[in-house]
Amino acid sequence: MRCYIKQGLLEGRLQPECADPLTILNFAGLYPTNPRETVYVLLNKEFVQMAPSVKAQSVPAPQGLLKPSQREETVLLPDLFVSFHAEEPRFHPGYQQVKQESEAWFANVCHYDEKSYKKLVKADFPSFIAMWVHDVKLDDFRTICDWSSWVFDFDDMFDEGTLNKNPEQARIQITNHKNVMNQDDPTRMMIPEDPLLKVFASVWHRVAKRSSEVIRKRFIESNIDYMEGVLRQVEVVASAGRPDEEEYIAMRRRSIGVTPCLAFIDYCYDLDLPDEVVHHPSIQELQKVAKELVVIQNDAVSFLKELADGIDQNLVAFYGRCGMPPQEAYDRIGTLYKARCRQWYLAWADVPQWGETMDKQVQKYIHSMQDLVTANLNWSFRSTRYFGEKTGQVRMTRAITVSSEQLLKNGLTPPGKKSAAKP
Repeated sequence: MRCYIKQGLLEGRLQPECADPLTILNFAGLYPTNPRETVYVLLNKEFVQMAPSVKAQSVPAPQGLLKPSQREETVLLPDLFVSFHAEEPRFHPGYQQVKQESEAWFANVCHYDEKSYKKLVKADFPSFIAMWVHDVKLDDFRTICDWSSWVFDFDDMFDEGTLNKNPEQARIQITNHKNVMNQDDPTRMMIPEDPLLKVFASVWHRVAKRSSEVIRKRFIESNIDYMEGVLRQVEVVASAGRPDEEEYIAMRRRSIGVTPCLAFIDYCYDLDLPDEVVHHPSIQELQKVAKELVVIQNDAVSFLKELADGIDQNLVAFYGRCGMPPQEAYDRIGTLYKARCRQWYLAWADVPQWGETMDKQVQKYIHSMQDLVTANLNWSFRSTRYFGEKTGQVRMTRAITVSSEQLLKNGLTPPGKKSAAKP
């Protein structure tokens, strides 16, 4: 093993003419001239595998060489900031004000203690909404922010909470939420006792109060579809079912929480899209691709957190159960991601022309779906929800450390194993 201290930035090979010092360790013992070779950078006394296309930052020379744990593997995330995801998102000008108001209200309704409130603030769900619907009215922005806090708390109950392997109780919880939206008079607010149900009832009341019957119908249908998708996921986990790849992705499309967001686009932009437009095959395909892009983004960044929590409702974990070691699983979802990006533009090209008035609304709907996907990705590397204090480092290097012990504990394939079969 040789230690290289060079001047420059890492872009497939070292560029000595650049100014910043880097400590480079090439575990093959060769000068890293090939972009495919494994290259490591020492950051804060930890060895981090660098992506060849990423520009590294300056780090001090180490006092001594530290060996990485043999029980851990450095895995490279796929490059998710590609295609239209490479664009910088815009931010809603009312973000700071609404963030404070929404988080304080949600924490009060849900009786959060100080620790839970700080966790909510760090998760920063309003920044996701601010990058998505960056040009909507302030009241509508606040409504969607409140919903976002609800949906993440609601989802966590089924992922890591008491309902993750309890279909019976999960069904009761979902039925209670459905009942909130099934009132004869949608403008009359129901005030349930359950805190999370109370938040959802408040959001529904605000949406129903100023929406058309068509938008109310889509809001109801989309939230029910999401909730039933979550329930289906709980049932699969409880029964130890093993769906194939196509079935698993279809299940995740429903449980990822994107479908209700599509109804919010109609609501907050006052769109008047008839069913024949929304149900056109090209629009349906765009919706499907948007959901799958968010699934891939979410599962790529949340894998470590869910692995530590013993949760396996994750695409990376799915491939791990199919016999793929972590890097191969991440490479697989990277391939899927690029294919879905291409599929997005192909579907967009198939969108018909309905005339100027309708086409303006259709294009707004499509652009907002695109903003939704981009916002989710940027929020994932802005929030500390998935990588904690290492979020910036992971964003820069795309490198994470996976524990073989945790993989084996969760029944997943550890590093060094060959892939058993295609999923």
